[in-house]
Amino acid sequence: MFTKNKIKAAPVILSKKNSKNIIRALIVNSGNANACNGTDGIKDAKKVMSLVSEALNINEDNILICSTGVIGERLDTSKIENSLPELMKSLSEDGAEQVARAIMTTDTFPKVVAKNITINNKNYHILGMAKGSGMIMPNMATMLAFIMTDLPLLTNLGDALFKECVKYSFNSITVDGDTSTNDTAFFLYPDADTYIGDNEPAHESGIFKGILEKDINYDIVKYSVNEVCFSLAKMIAEDGEGATKSVTVEIVNAYSESSAKKIAFSVANSPLVKTAIAGEDLNWGRIMMAIGKTDARIKPNYIDIYINNFKIVENSKSLGFIGAENEKKIMSQKEINIKIDLKCGPSFFKVLTCDFTHEYININASYRS
Repeated sequence: MFTKNKIKAAPVILSKKNSKNIIRALIVNSGNANACNGTDGIKDAKKVMSLVSEALNINEDNILICSTGVIGERLDTSKIENSLPELMKSLSEDGAEQVARAIMTTDTFPKVVAKNITINNKNYHILGMAKGSGMIMPNMATMLAFIMTDLPLLTNLGDALFKECVKYSFNSITVDGDTSTNDTAFFLYPDADTYIGDNEPAHESGIFKGILEKDINYDIVKYSVNEVCFSLAKMIAEDGEGATKSVTVEIVNAYSESSAKKIAFSVANSPLVKTAIAGEDLNWGRIMMAIGKTDARIKPNYIDIYINNFKIVENSKSLGFIGAENEKKIMSQKEINIKIDLKCGPSFFKVLTCDFTHEYININASYRS
């Protein structure tokens, strides 16, 4: 899954092309996005892929490349070239946290999630790594995410499964409403058509234990992959630049999922709502404003609003002053849940976000220094 931004970084362009192939390696750098460098950017990305190809003795078409960092500056490929021998020596099954830490930019902590599942009496593993802190907004965000499993899947099932998981995880978070040039999420798994543990074709071996069709096992795998994706997405939202609070915006009883999604993101992206949360000010009028400014269908006089399960608005009117003590108790929480009941349909959508503080400005005002 790649960014929907029309201005795409060189690694996105090249990885999108290679993503249709069997993948044997992934190379990632932080500090430089290799975006908006014209043909030089493509040349630099290809240079890195060539170096990896030579180091691992694999085809360049079987390599994915990602970059994250400052836009508009040339990538110094010599730094990667000089580091490759050490990278080759340090390849490890236990290196996930090192990778997650190495790709951080303004992140404050590495983001890694691991999960074990059992399919047909055999144990498999799912590992996820991600980076992301600012410029976060679908589709997807200034975010890199890599989900891997040793469970063989049919390609069409793996693709369908991952798209669903991304929809309700990485594409359901926002920090500041900005979509980056480099956003990428990969789901890497053995191809059930061609690979099994002993390298025999899965359909001929008679010992295949992966997922070949949509059945109960498929649902188990999808649930597990989604858990990993959602956990990583939640970490990204909680690690929003300068954030002090984790915020969930939940829309229920909307006309359609599309309407619910529009309203959820409108509220989650509103600077007025986000700064009110940072200031621990229960200013529900800003939430109503954010609901009404969308083109989603609503019944303007029938909206209920809850904050941390405390009902503060009923049928679009205040339930009255709740008292300074109650307001402080609600708004001083580190996790703020805003639930909006539109009372006009069966649909729902949930978005993860964070508050806006002075530190967000400080971080982004000095990002290049």
